[in-house]
Parts: sequence; C-alpha cells; structure tokens
Amino acid sequence: MKYLTYSGNHLINAKLPDNSEIYYPQPAKPGVRRSEIPEHLKKAVENPLGMPPLKELVNGNSKVLIAFDNNCQPFPMTKKPDMRQVILEALLPMLYSYGVEKKNIQLICAGGLHRKMKTHELAYMLGRKIMNEFYPYQLRNFDAEDRDSIVDLGKTGKDEIVEVERAVVESDLVIYVDTIQIPLNGGHKSVAVGMGTYNSIAPHHSPHMTAESPHVMQPGGSNMHDCIERMSRVIQNHSKIMVIEAAMNNQIYPTGFRQLGKPNAQCNGFEKMLKTLTPPALSLLPEALRYKIFKGIRTDYEPIEINAGAIDAVHSETLDAMKNQLMIDVPKQFSTLVFGLPDMSPYAIGARINPVLVVSDVLGYVFNWFYTQPLIKKGGVVIILNPTFEVFHEEYHVPYKKFFEEVLAETTEPFEMQNQFQEQYAYDPYFIDCYRNKFAYHGFHPFTVWYWATYALKYLSKVILVGPKDDRVAKKLGVDWAKDLEGALGVAKEISGEDDVVALTMPPFLYVNVQ
Repeated sequence: MKYLTYSGNHLINAKLPDNSEIYYPQPAKPGVRRSEIPEHLKKAVENPLGMPPLKELVNGNSKVLIAFDNNCQPFPMTKKPDMRQVILEALLPMLYSYGVEKKNIQLICAGGLHRKMKTHELAYMLGRKIMNEFYPYQLRNFDAEDRDSIVDLGKTGKDEIVEVERAVVESDLVIYVDTIQIPLNGGHKSVAVGMGTYNSIAPHHSPHMTAESPHVMQPGGSNMHDCIERMSRVIQNHSKIMVIEAAMNNQIYPTGFRQLGKPNAQCNGFEKMLKTLTPPALSLLPEALRYKIFKGIRTDYEPIEINAGAIDAVHSETLDAMKNQLMIDVPKQFSTLVFGLPDMSPYAIGARINPVLVVSDVLGYVFNWFYTQPLIKKGGVVIILNPTFEVFHEEYHVPYKKFFEEVLAETTEPFEMQNQFQEQYAYDPYFIDCYRNKFAYHGFHPFTVWYWATYALKYLSKVILVGPKDDRVAKKLGVDWAKDLEGALGVAKEISGEDDVVALTMPPFLYVNVQ
C-alpha cells in the first residue's frame, strides 16, 4: 500500500503493509468569507454570549486593550488579508462609534514566551492601515520579562503564581481576538498564557501536568488546562474580558495543492495525476528550492463561525465547532503509527523545523490529537519520517540549539531536565536578552514543548526516526533510527507480533475519536 506523505520539504510514496489503514482529515467546512466577516463580527459583539453588548461595556472614558495571537496560529500563514486585520479593521470603528477615543486603545500581540513578532510580521497580520495608526506607541509585543509591565495578582487556590501584563488589569475592557485552528488554543489560555510570565507558565507547562494524563491538546480531562483556568479565574477577578473567537475550518491548502490532503477516491483525474507526478518532480529540485516552495504556500483558512462574549460561553461554542471540523472516528487502537512530518511547526514560522521540534511536534502534538484515547496502543511504536537536519534559526531558536546540545546530551527524561536545567535556562541573562531584544524564544520554551511529550515517551515502547542519513541526531534525541521505513516496520512488527499499522495524512489537521 502506498502512503503519500511528507518527509520534511519532500513528498514521498511510502510503502506500508497492505492491511494498513490511512486516515485523512475531513473536508473543510464552509467558511465565512473575508468580505462577510465585518457583518458577522458586528452581530457577535452586539449579541455576545454571557455578557452585555460591547456598546454597554465602553464609553468616552474607557481604556481598551485589544490583544491578539501571534503568527503561530493559524499556521501556516494565511493569504492576505489576515483574519486579524479583517477583524480589527471592523472592530476599531465600532469602538469609535461607541465613544472610545483612539488614544485610549492599546494593541498587544500576546505571544507569552514565544518570540516577539518583527515589524514586517505585525504588518502582515494587521495591515498597513492599523500599523500606521498605532505602531509603535500603541501597538507592541507582549514582553514577559519587562517587570515594569507585569503585575502579580497573587496565587490560585493551589498555590500557583498568577502574573499578567499590567494593561490587562489597568484597562476598563480587554478584548482578545482569537483565530483558533485546534482546541489547544483559545478560552482561558488566551490571556492567562498569552500575557503570562515564566512564573505563571511554568506550573502548567510542566511534566507533572502530563505524566499521568495525556490530554494537552484539548481542555477535557487536561491537568494543564485546569491549571490555566484557575489562573484565568484569578485574572477575571481583576479585569473585564470579552473574547472574540473565530473557529477556523481546516482549508490549509490553496487550489492546486488540495489533493495532498485527500484520499484518491475524492480526487478528480487531474488531482490524481498531480499526486503521482509531484514526488518525482520534487526529487529533481534542491532542498533549498523545495523549502522555498512549501514555505511560500499561503493557506485558505476561513472561520466556521465567529462568537464574542464571556470566555466560558464563547469557548464552549468554539470547541463544538472544532470537534465538528476535526474529529475522525477510528474503530480501534493500532500497534504502530507511521507519520510523515513536513518542515512545519507553529514554532518555526519563517524558519526551518529543528530536531527538538521534530520530536515535540509528533509526540507532543500529533500523538495527543485525540478525544477519547490515544490512537496507538500502550507499548506501541511511532515511526517518524523526516530528514531532521541539525539546523537552528540563528535568531529564533537560540535556546533550542543549546537545549539540543547541552540538555539532551545529559538527559531526555522530562523530570530530570526540569530539575537539572529548567531554571538555569529560564533565568539565563543571555537568553532573556535574546528574547527581549533579538526575537528569540524564551529560554524556557524548548522545555515546554518537550514536556508535552512526557506521556508519549513513557507510553510508547519505541520511537523510530527514518530520514536522517545516520543515527547521530536520533541518538541525541533519545530515539531509535532506521535507514528506511521497511527496517522500521520490521522492528515494529517484532514488538507487536503483527502488521497493525496506521498512518495519518496531515496537514490538514485532525483529531481521532477512538471507539
């Protein structure tokens, strides 16, 4: 059986056992066109869920903070105009019409411990008009290390520190604009994490949260999300928050590429021909050109629906919409998962994926994309197809490079690295300077993505990397290596005693619901 999938910036026809199962994402649900978004937004803020209409929340004296996601969601980057631009260009005139003065509005890109957005990235997300009107004095990146802009709100009932951006509590109204593509994001996570500090993020981005409960990627049954919610409740005691959540469909591919996310049975003759010819054609191109081609793709995401109001009421609707778009019913668990990972990660926008992200994207994200139970049986095997180049963006991934070279050389066990290295990296003056002034991820960030793999690392019997020319990078990552997929499948069969193989075609994204 042929399995068309990615391996970095390449498409390959991988050979699976004939009795294997391949699961595909649902087709994209109909979305709200960009031209229709202002009308949908107006209806949402005039009829919000769980709170009064927007016009009753503000007046001529109101200070308003508008926060929005950075470019890690939705990802890959959308075509222009970006959803944030369309929403904000409709929202701002509404605020003015309700009496809010422009001088009393702040815009913050709520990136938490992610890297700050460069000026051109903000311009891509928000458009030239908003940039000209607000940047740089009323539009900025959140800075988790600017102590003058952080307030301590005390602790949760479980003794967790709650620190947040000062503007959140000093504004009369906080409006969070959220474009959500998976149920990991949105809800209580938006303000509490997007404008939280290391002291507040460390308690929930911890191996203690995921060691016994694998739920990271959606709130149900998640220790991590429960902790975030406790912090959010404390923040809400000090701030009035309206969220605007756009639940996105999964139309990642533009026309001309959509066949990559569909089974042959759903493809027309031309699409089938493209699926056949693309892998050998890409083989003729150098890696640098393949990288440029795939990084140049702009997605066709559209909102399935747009809701505004109180966090709980709105996010409940968002989660339902997400489940309707993402959920795939699967009749059983499997012994072996084969997954081809593209050169794509929410933490590698504008960069190549690095080896740490290869592991975390598959074991932290894909493994955890389920509603009921993991797709893989306990003691199963995950085979990752990716060349896994030892490449680290010289600006963005500064702490990742040292994490790979120093931490993983010592241990791959999440609790051990937490005890030995976490605070050293979190408080390192060089990493803090790189985060604040040089567009790097925070020193703690590589730990967070590795921690999300805590459950999978304990649950699986083997993780096998196929793609690198030798076992060097696999050894550093603490996983196994095979020179080809046939060899990896042979190892998996020795463990399970059978060919019980499942493969996933992503992107677009999906969550499994194992019966």
